[in-house]
Amino acid sequence: MSRSLRPLLALLAVLVPLGLVACGGDRGETEASSSTDVNRLLEDTFGSKAKVESGRIDLGVAIDAQGQAAQELGGPIRFKLGGPFESRERGLPKFKLDLSAEAGGQVIDAGGTSTGEKGYVRFLGTEYVLSDLMYRQLEAGYEESQKDSRSRQSEQPTWERLGIDPRRWLTSPVNAGDAKVGDEDTIKITGGVDVPRMLDDIDTMLGKASQLGLQHSGPPARLPSQLTEREKREVADAVKDVKVEIYTGKQDRILRRMVIGAGVKDPKDPASGSAAVKLDLSLTDLGSDQQIEAPANARPFEELAAKLRSEGMAGGLGGAGGGAKGGPSDRKLRRYVKCVEDAGSDSAKAQKCADILR
Repeated sequence: MSRSLRPLLALLAVLVPLGLVACGGDRGETEASSSTDVNRLLEDTFGSKAKVESGRIDLGVAIDAQGQAAQELGGPIRFKLGGPFESRERGLPKFKLDLSAEAGGQVIDAGGTSTGEKGYVRFLGTEYVLSDLMYRQLEAGYEESQKDSRSRQSEQPTWERLGIDPRRWLTSPVNAGDAKVGDEDTIKITGGVDVPRMLDDIDTMLGKASQLGLQHSGPPARLPSQLTEREKREVADAVKDVKVEIYTGKQDRILRRMVIGAGVKDPKDPASGSAAVKLDLSLTDLGSDQQIEAPANARPFEELAAKLRSEGMAGGLGGAGGGAKGGPSDRKLRRYVKCVEDAGSDSAKAQKCADILR
């Protein structure tokens, strides 16, 4: 069962670090209604190049297992991640994301903050500040990925650049009519899922995380760079009865919420039990200014790195000031930092600095 759940959890782990961007029509068209063609709604929601620059993202995950699976997982699993985000002309977006996870009777309190100048990690209630070199390393990986995306911007819509396109794996979609997400009027779309095709999207997303160096970014575990064919087969065989709900703005066709529910059961071992998995992603307060400030009394990140290394939990964390395994060398990172500083407010010049990392 844990093998079957692992790729699904990997999906959750890469959604936000990839800088999930809400997209939508915003084409000045008439308001959508319960009679609007569902395929047009999906095209407007996931096929547009429009971006939302700021807002709040909230991701909730619940895994409720029965039988042997419940014993293996130690009870229900609850995962919540949320907070404000705001894009910048260049460099990492600003964000303040809080994470709470409950599993096996234990609760983890964590989070991450980017102010645009400094990066912070909260782990078990304590804030740690990343070294300037570490933050620039993350920024460099992000800039390199963004440069690749910009070079294809005229060819692919934003969602596809992220590797996420529900139009590829949503089956039998239905316009289910009006619905509310917070104070926003939306149209609800329901449908099923072609699991193998959805796994292809997860695979692409993991590759995006690998490009950004996020599989080495820290606790609690390293992400794979891709799913093996065996993992894809195991998940496709185990995941059943997948249902999706998509909520898109009536006026702007911007995604406001996505809910995915599925049952998981190992067909080769019925005695292993089963699990119900639910993912609930919402995007609210879009377009509003977000107040994102540095946490107070942050400790040096090396203290956390040393603690994790002493407990054998560091994984791909590496040294607090060095590059991640397989990432840019310190020399290249320093050249990149100097190039960005020399570029000043010239965004076009700063974007070219990513060439140093190749």
